[in-house]
Amino acid sequence: MSLRNRVTLASLGVLGVGLAIVGVTLNLVLANRLSADASSVLRERAASQLATLDTSGPRLAVHDVTGDAVLDQQAWVFDLDGRVVERPPGDDREYATARALSRVKTPTERSIDERARLLGVPAYDRDGKRRVGTVVVGISLAAYERTEHLVAAGTLLLSLLVLAAGALLARRAVDAALRPVASMTAQAAQWGERDLHRRFDLGDPRDELTSLAATLDGLLGRLDAALRHEQRFSAEVAHELRTPLSGLRGEAELALRGNRSDAELRAALDRVLAGTDRMAAVIDTLLTAARSEATGPPGSSDAAATIRQLASAQVEVIAPPGPVTVGADQDLVIAAVQPLVENALRHAEHDVRVEVRRAGADVLIVVSDDGPGVAEEDAERIFAPGFSSAGGAGLGLALSRRLARAAGGEVIVAGSAFELRLPSTALQ
Repeated sequence: MSLRNRVTLASLGVLGVGLAIVGVTLNLVLANRLSADASSVLRERAASQLATLDTSGPRLAVHDVTGDAVLDQQAWVFDLDGRVVERPPGDDREYATARALSRVKTPTERSIDERARLLGVPAYDRDGKRRVGTVVVGISLAAYERTEHLVAAGTLLLSLLVLAAGALLARRAVDAALRPVASMTAQAAQWGERDLHRRFDLGDPRDELTSLAATLDGLLGRLDAALRHEQRFSAEVAHELRTPLSGLRGEAELALRGNRSDAELRAALDRVLAGTDRMAAVIDTLLTAARSEATGPPGSSDAAATIRQLASAQVEVIAPPGPVTVGADQDLVIAAVQPLVENALRHAEHDVRVEVRRAGADVLIVVSDDGPGVAEEDAERIFAPGFSSAGGAGLGLALSRRLARAAGGEVIVAGSAFELRLPSTALQ
């Protein structure tokens, strides 16, 4: 069952229960009021019948009143011994019930199959001290029953009409509410894997569904941006690998030519090895980045000990004597720092310095050199894949930042230095 039908049926169920409660309550109140009205009529008839009694003689008698035919209908008078003083012609069942009521000592009502109701009232003399008999009056309940049936039928009919109107309104309301979903479904069904640039574009959020559409538009925007970034990044990686691959092919072709001395062949093989090392470094860096982004920063390591491995005649390392642990393994730290050091070596005049220090809950690895530094307008552009001011492929700094972010850190330009910030953690 569709969501539209489920919501409509749920609305109708709630409306139906409400109408049933109202209808039952209304009919119960009406039945109670009709019953009270019937009892009131019986009491009035009994009082009128008592007023016609003659208790002055030795026997109970009834005064004849002109035009009392209506009063005598369904009215019985019994003396103290149970003899009938007056009775109307009619149903023996009513007479049997009236005779049973002739012995009551207090006003008592009895119903006969919900079609008639009788009231027995003891009769006393004028002083109200001596009981002289009993007056029993009755009333037909047919009119009351018809009224109850008509009201019940009217209530049912009205409830059905209200339920039908409610179904129509609920269906229209649900259709209007789910119209954005239908539009989104139709649009999404037409989109392909290359249509991430498209948006649902339902306008400003007005309710939960349009807010969902706006959220999905934002998600599509982020996915589109990530896809474009990955496409650009893949293109730059391909370029970075194609360059040493072309060099390897060229060196191999030259080596296969004749009249090459052993020294020339050895030099060519050395250049081939250097090219393969460059390709292996790029591939290892990409694999480290992919692993970190997929599973999170793996383990932890001593950043100070890792950085000390970079010390050389051109690179000065400054690190605390004790361990400085970060939430990334040694391979990731080296892969993130190496491009920064290589960049500093390309632009330094003489010296390159790598310093490790704690900064609150983080660890800073600062790579600086005595070169001209980075222009302010290039502080962010240099991290874009493909950007290079030295003629290279411009991949190293982009990989460094990518690895740092995969470990929960960041790489920024701070004046004439690069700061690699990594989260500090206990050594596992």
